[in-house]
Amino acid sequence: MNKSQLDAIIEKTVKDNAVFSSKASLGTLSGEIPDTLVGRTSQTEQIVKYLLGYRQGHVVPLVSIYGRSGTGKSTLVQYVCKNISEIYLCFVNLRKAKTVFGAANLMLAELGKPNLKSAQGMNHAIKTLEESIVETMDNSGKKLFVLALDEFDVLFYDKRGNPSDFVYKLVEMQSELGQKGYMMCIITISNNVIADYSLDDRVRSRIGTSEVFFEPYSKKNILEILHQRAKDAFDKKIDESVLEYCAELSHSEHGDVRRAVDLLRVAAEIAILDNKPIRKIHVDNAIEKLQQDRVEKVLETLSYHSKLACLVLAVKTYGLEEDWHFTSKLYDKYKSIIQEGMKPISYRRFSELLKELENTGIITSHTRSSGRKGYGSEFKLSVLPDTVGNIIDKEWWQKNVVEKKRNSLEVKGFMGGEIRKPAKSDPMYGAYKIFDGIKKKEKEYW
Repeated sequence: MNKSQLDAIIEKTVKDNAVFSSKASLGTLSGEIPDTLVGRTSQTEQIVKYLLGYRQGHVVPLVSIYGRSGTGKSTLVQYVCKNISEIYLCFVNLRKAKTVFGAANLMLAELGKPNLKSAQGMNHAIKTLEESIVETMDNSGKKLFVLALDEFDVLFYDKRGNPSDFVYKLVEMQSELGQKGYMMCIITISNNVIADYSLDDRVRSRIGTSEVFFEPYSKKNILEILHQRAKDAFDKKIDESVLEYCAELSHSEHGDVRRAVDLLRVAAEIAILDNKPIRKIHVDNAIEKLQQDRVEKVLETLSYHSKLACLVLAVKTYGLEEDWHFTSKLYDKYKSIIQEGMKPISYRRFSELLKELENTGIITSHTRSSGRKGYGSEFKLSVLPDTVGNIIDKEWWQKNVVEKKRNSLEVKGFMGGEIRKPAKSDPMYGAYKIFDGIKKKEKEYW
């Protein structure tokens, strides 16, 4: 490539993007808080009531905000806190922390303090955090310190760090700050109600039950948000049917407004390549692209054992051509394909990983009776097994799964597919025994 070719690419890209007056308006990760919010009046009233209680000398220790992804939880918390002048907001996304101690360091970093080493201990981290909050409040002149913990459920993935004890220490720190004349409130933001977490009774008794639920956006709300974004993002007016289609698809799925905005943005990018105005067909194409991108992003950020949990589910689904699989069968397969020299996790931890993966939307579960063995959990992939296999380990997937399945189908084709068991005197009995042996070995493999 030479300079003139590069200039031509740049010129074409600039020309293509000219359809957008502000592409940032269709971003979902910009971190910018909008000037106006659609809906959520009830939730706003609840949050404001909890926070402004400090004016009467009462601070709610912990407010649990929960609801499905893309329902405006994080945006509303930031919007409310940044528009109440007496509040100092420390907003932390715990998705960036791998451990409980890492969460403490994220809070310190948000307050402009250097990270601590884990060897210094959690008590030292909490003490440093308390001192940092005092310093921040003295410098800012604010009245209420709000610690907002986004993706709060991630904290409980760290089984060694004792998340419950960490939350207890944070609540105790609030008491210490209160005695010094500083007021603090913790806001947790997650997809699950706090009752689902493994919190000790001593913690539950201290934090109370201050909760705010965010139901999925209505189609009307999503459409209104899309109108706002489209007006800012495009020079020309977008066909109303396209906006309604994006709103309908997102609402019917689970009311995720981010999903609707992403659909509109990607549909616009596809329409540009097609050199045509945005139409419903471009939205359909955007759905396929977003699903692939979303699955790839989730799978690439999983731990080694979580990836294997997804992989064994993909292997069994692809090989057996069955959707639902019990935890015990998946665990047996997991132990058979784990890397040599790597110690398998326990059955209980494997089961927990499957439940955690369910929160990503990649797999789903239900409970099914196993007769005398009682009830058990079955899991099913929400995406194509081939997609999962190729993303996690394409070379291994092609060699150990795709080729194995292809060879199995060739054998079945040669034997004429499924055949009934003939009598021992039948000339086909020998062939049947061979075929039956192959089937048994094949089932054992998968």
